[in-house]
Amino acid sequence: MRRVTRPGWLGLAAVLAFAVTPVPAAAAAADCAPPARTVVPDLPWAQQWLRPQRIWPLTQGAGITVAVLDSGVDAQVRQLRGRVEPGLDVLAGGRADDDCLGHGTFVAGIVAAGNEPEVGFAGLAPQARILPLRVAADDDQPPPETALATAIRTAAQRGARVIVVGTPMVRAGTQLRAAIEEAQARDALVVAASWGSTEREVPVDPWVSERILSVGGFDPDGGLVSGTAAPVDLMAPGAGVLSLGPRGSGHVVAGGNAYAAAYVAGAAALVRAHHPKLTAAQVKQRLLATGDRVPRQVPDPQLGYGALDLYAAVTAVLPAERGAAVPSVPVPPADIARPQPVDDRAFRVAVAVAAAAGGLTVLMAAVALAVPRIRRRRARTR
Repeated sequence: MRRVTRPGWLGLAAVLAFAVTPVPAAAAAADCAPPARTVVPDLPWAQQWLRPQRIWPLTQGAGITVAVLDSGVDAQVRQLRGRVEPGLDVLAGGRADDDCLGHGTFVAGIVAAGNEPEVGFAGLAPQARILPLRVAADDDQPPPETALATAIRTAAQRGARVIVVGTPMVRAGTQLRAAIEEAQARDALVVAASWGSTEREVPVDPWVSERILSVGGFDPDGGLVSGTAAPVDLMAPGAGVLSLGPRGSGHVVAGGNAYAAAYVAGAAALVRAHHPKLTAAQVKQRLLATGDRVPRQVPDPQLGYGALDLYAAVTAVLPAERGAAVPSVPVPPADIARPQPVDDRAFRVAVAVAAAAGGLTVLMAAVALAVPRIRRRRARTR
């Protein structure tokens, strides 16, 4: 299975086509991402796969706040404008509704980018609100645990129902444990990127893995975005995915497990909006129980409970939610199939044939009516 590695913790080193415009001198000096100006009208492969359009008549995530623990979120981006709160810069104080690196804006776009005319891309929950919490100012350095702990606590205290963390959480000290416990007490679901390195083994804290939802990514061909040394709960699109860039109204393409976590966070926002009585633990269970069961046995160390099934996650009726136990049934193996673009050629041919057949029928009826009239006229003439 083809693998795409992710050198930096933020995953911007794995960008496939981050921008098509030159980097301004000021941005380059500050190591900021270039402005995103290229608007992509086509429907991205991840949206073809997940098909959120089937869910939007039921829910678009209204009333749900998703906290994005990352590099900040650019509140001026067109598809997010009006739904990004000021947030908090955990590292330096102040607001977090701007974004130098662009990673947090990308994550927020996957979660909640609004629908725009003649633009194919939109977030899974386009009516959800975004609470940005800056925990990273450097692409190469993971955020300190104290910053993560403060951000998780702040997100829970400010009413975020879903908290998405762009960095893996494989172990926790006292402060981070206390923050995760507070998030649980306030009924917030914590979604984090899975560990994305096979070069070194990192011991996984079972206490953490039981209390968060860890997400890995796959590419359009079904290959893993990266190896994993930590247990994965769920898989989602994570390579060659399209979202929003900072300081502009355009789109960029990138890859990394953080983006897969963003898709699961968007799905969780839809579930929480459509099933408001479910607890965070029940939302996690629903996402896992409705996964597209890729592995032979679940949970699988690399594939978890399979790929995110957005439609089933929102609409399925689970026995556990009705008070019944969920039976453990062996699941046959299945490959992640690549989504195919909608091909309407057969439909257009069918319409053309039907139209031609209808026209021929009308013509034959007209002839059938005209022939007797012609015969009667000839008879009268004689």
